[in-house]
Amino acid sequence: MKAAIINQFGSADELKIAEVERPEPGPDQVVIGIKAASINPVDTKIRSGKHISCKDLKLPSILGKDFSGTIELLGENVTGFQVGDAVFGCSFGAGTYAEYLAIESSYFVKKPANASFEEAAAVPLVALTAYQAVHEHLNIKPDQRILIHAAAGGVGHLAVQFAKLTGAYVYGTASEANATFLKRLGIDETIDYKNEQFEERASDLDAVIDAMGGDVLYRSISCVKPGGTVVCLPSSTKNDPKAVALALEKDVRLIWPMMHPDRDQLELFAQLIRDEKLRVHVDKAYSLNDIARAHTDMESHKTRGKLVVVIGMP
Repeated sequence: MKAAIINQFGSADELKIAEVERPEPGPDQVVIGIKAASINPVDTKIRSGKHISCKDLKLPSILGKDFSGTIELLGENVTGFQVGDAVFGCSFGAGTYAEYLAIESSYFVKKPANASFEEAAAVPLVALTAYQAVHEHLNIKPDQRILIHAAAGGVGHLAVQFAKLTGAYVYGTASEANATFLKRLGIDETIDYKNEQFEERASDLDAVIDAMGGDVLYRSISCVKPGGTVVCLPSSTKNDPKAVALALEKDVRLIWPMMHPDRDQLELFAQLIRDEKLRVHVDKAYSLNDIARAHTDMESHKTRGKLVVVIGMP
């Protein structure tokens, strides 16, 4: 089968298309013919060698976590699915930049009929990250006020929707070009980060989801009321001494979350999509041969929503 692999860490040019052995399912696994996979910031960090998981990664390696596709083979212990089922999910083992994937059935669910394979592949990792931030770490309640940074990005545009579904008042930082896009998702106020200081528009907040770190994180802490919480998504900022000191002084809780797999949450996302209460935006789609360009575009930090790679479709 064809797959995009890296033989060593480095730039996007390290991604090469190769022929590798097609996987066989274990007793508790299925083999999925992948239709689409999405690109996430963690993929680019692993590829460059800057992610904590790199120390345990055996090279050459296939990257990628999100996928959608159809079931091709069933392991003998698998129930609840059949060959031909359209599914989507998130792999925490084998990479998804490939034509086929062997994976346990606890990591995927059936694809909603009203979502394309590209849209479904764009959902899992960012939705799990956003949902767990809003509900597990921040426990957002109706009428609370939350600021979401990079609100038009992959995690951000879903976090906006999850927060609005709770009844929260939502601010989001984004470029002016993304203001209309975010309004369609229900955001209450968009702050143009290029021309406005977000702390002048949003203060006395219950919570912040920070996607940036550094100065943005420090300024975000100043916007939160005593007893409030900041979820810090970039793992590279974990336990930043200045952030910890500022938060202690302000009586603000800092959380660096570790996203975890949750099949029930994937089922919830599928139902919300069926009910047209959750929308994922696919900014661009690439062929597997253009995977390096997809990584380069992801690293430009100018993506609205998600980038996907089309693999097993004409």
